[in-house]
Amino acid sequence: MPRISIQVKLNAFLTVYFFELEAILNADQASLSQLKFQSEESNTDEYVKLFLKEKLLINNSILHTKIKSVFSDLLSQDKPIKIASFNGFKITSIYLPKELPNELKTKLSKSKRSVYTNPDLLLKIEGYNKVFYESIEIKSTKNNSIRGSSIQQINPNEWVIFIKRNATKIQVVTGQYLNSITEKLPFPDRSPRPIIAFNTLMKWNKANRYTEEQILVLKSDPAVVSQKLKLLTDWQDFLAEEWMDIILAKKKGKTERWFNNALRKFAIRLLSHSSKLTEKELSKLIKSLKERLE
Repeated sequence: MPRISIQVKLNAFLTVYFFELEAILNADQASLSQLKFQSEESNTDEYVKLFLKEKLLINNSILHTKIKSVFSDLLSQDKPIKIASFNGFKITSIYLPKELPNELKTKLSKSKRSVYTNPDLLLKIEGYNKVFYESIEIKSTKNNSIRGSSIQQINPNEWVIFIKRNATKIQVVTGQYLNSITEKLPFPDRSPRPIIAFNTLMKWNKANRYTEEQILVLKSDPAVVSQKLKLLTDWQDFLAEEWMDIILAKKKGKTERWFNNALRKFAIRLLSHSSKLTEKELSKLIKSLKERLE
């Protein structure tokens, strides 16, 4: 039997850990109902971070889980991994943004392909004579969808704790950031910020994360993953496709965004201009535009 890599073991641990954490948090409505979501008139989630830090440190392992193994097509394994092979991990420290040592910030910055920002929470995980760090993104909303992080900062595999609150109930869902993305990208005023949604992550979990005979199963749809990754890696092309749909639509949508008419007016001007060009002039214009792409 092929040896299981330490990274696969860690990913299996995190998969089970956040599955269990979601249930623990949702069961503690008394504590959730006392949470403050604002600090000095700003929505900084400072109290939420402190609350979650305390909860995660109390529930810092998976030693008491009833799950016996985990299977995921994301773990590069063709059969379930037994819990005993990866339950030796333990969360030993949790850093708030203001608690991060400079040397750790430097280390994290070098390891990221995306733009570095301080994580909402940083977990220090120890096990099997090694130390690992995992960043956690915390999102909260009163409705469902919100603008996420700027596209240059997103790590699609980062773990997210998503909190949805109203006057009567607070719900928590956990998962990887990619699975909260709705495939909607608002017209960028600055750096693009893809829409993420509580319900999107919850729907993904219900369809792709479940237990069967004490096996935690995770599945993914390669086509959906590919589409969402395209949004992150080539957001300009993603927007261009969306804009083409707006231009080619035979009817106006039920809900129209402010820039749809601007796109239509631009399309009319461009088509009017290009219709007057010779085939050679049109090819020259297309070539010139392609050369100026970044």
